Amino acid sequence: MKSLRHENIYEDIGEIGPYQIFLFALVGTLAAVPALTGYGFVFIGATPDYRCKIPILQHDTFSIQNQSHYESFVKYMPRTRDRIFNKCNLKVNSSGSEEYAACTEWVYSTEQYDSTLVTEWNLVCSNYHYKGLYLNMHFIGTCGVVLSGILSDRFGRKKIAYILLSLNAIFAVLSAILLNTNSFDLDIKRSLFAILKLLYAFTSNVYSIAITLVIELTGPNRRILASNFVAISFVLISIVLASVAYFLRNFQMLSVFIACVTCLIPTYFWIVPESPRWLILQKRKTEALRILSKISKSNKKPMNFVEEIESLQNSAISLYRTTDEKLEFLELIKFFLKKRLYVFRTFILVVNWTVISAIYYGISFFTEKIPGDPYLNCILFIMVDLVALIFIQMTTERFGRKVPFTCAMTIGGITFILMTFLPNHSILSTFCALIGKLCIAFALNLSFTITSEFYPTFIRNSVTSLLVGIGRGGSVSSTYIHKFGELYKLYTLPFFIFGVSSLFAGLIFFTFMPETKEKTLPENLDEF
Repeated sequence: MKSLRHENIYEDIGEIGPYQIFLFALVGTLAAVPALTGYGFVFIGATPDYRCKIPILQHDTFSIQNQSHYESFVKYMPRTRDRIFNKCNLKVNSSGSEEYAACTEWVYSTEQYDSTLVTEWNLVCSNYHYKGLYLNMHFIGTCGVVLSGILSDRFGRKKIAYILLSLNAIFAVLSAILLNTNSFDLDIKRSLFAILKLLYAFTSNVYSIAITLVIELTGPNRRILASNFVAISFVLISIVLASVAYFLRNFQMLSVFIACVTCLIPTYFWIVPESPRWLILQKRKTEALRILSKISKSNKKPMNFVEEIESLQNSAISLYRTTDEKLEFLELIKFFLKKRLYVFRTFILVVNWTVISAIYYGISFFTEKIPGDPYLNCILFIMVDLVALIFIQMTTERFGRKVPFTCAMTIGGITFILMTFLPNHSILSTFCALIGKLCIAFALNLSFTITSEFYPTFIRNSVTSLLVGIGRGGSVSSTYIHKFGELYKLYTLPFFIFGVSSLFAGLIFFTFMPETKEKTLPENLDEF
């Protein structure tokens, strides 16, 4: 008799049905956590246009009110060599002296924002490093995806996700309280917010868990559709957040809104079941059968494997056992290193995750330089992600994973290289940026599915999270790539670097990586 496999189970009970779609929708809302954590700070920590406050004007405003106001402005505001007014220094006196002093008060434009963290805490000029600190705390916190993946493989997808959701809600509430209170000294508030930003970002690492969970709740032909539920949820929630921010325009009210939404998610996530694959791996047959039974009833198909699932459970145990004991971590590493082909392919995935993350977040910096309404620009670039998901659904089911992924990396690379020869802020340059973002968003979202399909069940989420965490290092590097271009006045150099690296990563992926479409998920180290 042919041994029963997880794929055989879903062939019997149905790869997708009403109950599974219901679960995909619930799990998809986990994407709200990284969306609110990441895009929330885009608006909460936005930096509007600003300048020094004119000392002789008690009620100075950023906008020039009259001729007298303009004359005072010209007298006190020094100009740079490029004839641009200095935003951080004032003339010591108004008699034309070339002596300057750093200003301690600023006025801000209210054209786009009523108030932000920057305007409230004066995070400009000599205090600008605080905003950089908060961004770094966020990136460092998101690297915790490595730990969340390891823990979810050890203790279960649902349990770890629920713990992270609950802690994230607590830190969201604490952040909102801190931003809305005046009980602390400003320096203390700045330091406390940095700590909360780190913890808030660390507990937002549920995206890869959500992807793994939905993939393990369906069959091989519906994995892309399942993972797209999570990705589309991320896009839609990000658009809703940008829309709410457009109408609120006050960072304190926005922080309260984010905290309220974050607190809602743990109240219903308990409905989501654990992964049947993981339960069978842990010898929890009864619980796994209960979940599979719900799926079969929803799909109106009989369960023909109740007795045979014992063999699957015994097979699952052998995923990580050679005798009666579990393989130690070092033994597992040694076993893995013996498979040199897979070590090499893992290295290729590492390269691609790093390159994709660097480009994706590097292009996000470009959106700040696009003229126009920042809210509409943000929504536009988020919408590009939605288009990418539609293209993934249209292409991968027909052409597999390998060819579409390579095409996206190639077209994106060519587009970024073209940007180096176009004038900044031109319509064509903006169009190329959108096309490039589309391609990289396509590759980023498809990478989750490719990685999940490549590794065995008992290390799937750990390795996926590890590669995502390494990729986050690439996102940090994008900041320095932009600074390198600004240092040498080569403002289009970052896009040339992005283009070349994208072409290289796509080439090695196409050359050495296998196709994973319709392949059974690896169940033991021998199949890996």
